[in-house]
Amino acid sequence: MSERQDHGIDIPPKPWQRCSQAIFEAWLKPYIQEQPLIKSIFGLKFVGLTETESEVTCELVDKAGEKHIVTSKYVIGCDGAGSSVRRAIGSKLIGGPVPGAQYLCHFKSRDFSAVQRQGQFCHIFFTSGHVLLSIDEKETWTCHTPVPIGTDASTIDPYEAVSKVLGGSGSPVPIKIDEIIVTSTWRPNICIVDEYTTPNRRVFLSGDAAHQNIPTGGYGMNTAVVDSFDIGWKIAAVLGGYGGPALLEAYQAERRPVAQRAIERSGVHWSVHADIWGWVQESEKSILSEDAEDLREKIRQHATAHDGENRDRGIEFGYRYNDSPIICPDEDGTEQPPYLERSYVPSTWPGARAPHVFLKDGETSIFDIFGQGREFSLVDFTADARYASVFVPVAKKMSIPLKVVHLPDEEHVRKIWERDAVLIRPDDHVAWRTTVEGNLKKIDVESILNVVVGKATVSAAIREKGRVDAEKLKKFGFTSTVGVVDQDKVEMKAAFQSAA
Repeated sequence: MSERQDHGIDIPPKPWQRCSQAIFEAWLKPYIQEQPLIKSIFGLKFVGLTETESEVTCELVDKAGEKHIVTSKYVIGCDGAGSSVRRAIGSKLIGGPVPGAQYLCHFKSRDFSAVQRQGQFCHIFFTSGHVLLSIDEKETWTCHTPVPIGTDASTIDPYEAVSKVLGGSGSPVPIKIDEIIVTSTWRPNICIVDEYTTPNRRVFLSGDAAHQNIPTGGYGMNTAVVDSFDIGWKIAAVLGGYGGPALLEAYQAERRPVAQRAIERSGVHWSVHADIWGWVQESEKSILSEDAEDLREKIRQHATAHDGENRDRGIEFGYRYNDSPIICPDEDGTEQPPYLERSYVPSTWPGARAPHVFLKDGETSIFDIFGQGREFSLVDFTADARYASVFVPVAKKMSIPLKVVHLPDEEHVRKIWERDAVLIRPDDHVAWRTTVEGNLKKIDVESILNVVVGKATVSAAIREKGRVDAEKLKKFGFTSTVGVVDQDKVEMKAAFQSAA
């Protein structure tokens, strides 16, 4: 955990925290099961689906082989890299596995003299190409070691493998292992589906079912969570009667470019490690020898200059839904702030994530006073709440849930937020903002609200294309833009990459 920084505009409201996905999911499952609006059922396998213009019928089978039929308005396939839902709708993965394989050993050990020789850590990338991960900072660890494609995991001694990993470029380090939990071989995949949804907009893909990238950067789970948040509030709006069809059409336009950027950046981060491993392998000197100081210095400078793996805040917070048909663009010709992978530039540019700012009390984040659940939020900085006075009655007439956040005395927040009024979506992205001069008479509130709830759209001719440079993807995303992959034919997949 890190301390909160004073400026408070380019960081989240809460301090950074590290939490293993395995630990997070163990906490999340019982929490979800307690929610009154959620019914969770386990022990069923998805077999297939049939989609019509009005509903989706899914066929499931339980452990006893008994079939179950479930009919619903919508289906979201969040079933991982080996997604059966993706196969059922015929969406194709563009891309494929990286040109290499890894041996994985998940184990338990309290021999801290061996595993924590460098102190506490999250990841250790050894110059030998090995990687060690601390899962719970107590006793659970995972190591990865490069192996030739085609290696059979059963031919590798896991105890020797862990010892070799801990030794890095030196001699193996003896370690007392309490339990080998699982071993396997796997290949990182770099791919993205051609379609996130079906033509009828009844079935959607989210998370690893829609996109897969190298673990470097940690973008996989973060991107997946926002995928689900994005499609979740949109479906809720449609089911609530105030959302139009363009909401569901916008899902792919908004989320696919974000996944493309994550794919490209994960490749950039991986290439930093690959460069180091290559230099060590090609060197005639041992990396640990006294006469290899020049090589060690080269590695140090390279790693320091290219440390975006844990620092690229722009990738995490700075993306904007520029190509969304349900975002109202600026009408006064304002120049868009620069998009930087390295740094997050706080802005209320339409489509951007609303900037976090602490209010004058120094404790309350502006996010804490936004609407909850399905609510839009209108942040009005004017003394007389003039924008709220015109938005509220129209939103009420259109049955759009809207919360007014009136901040007439928050000059610092107003400076960061750049406009007198900003409309925020349920997912905390900017849907619309007033012009610099803020001419209330020129605002057509009903037209604005029709766009942001998907009952009308912004013309493609005036939307800025939020696409990723294809050449970047080819260079750093490996095969992410080349060819269509049959996932079933990819060799050396781990269990999580295979169909359930």
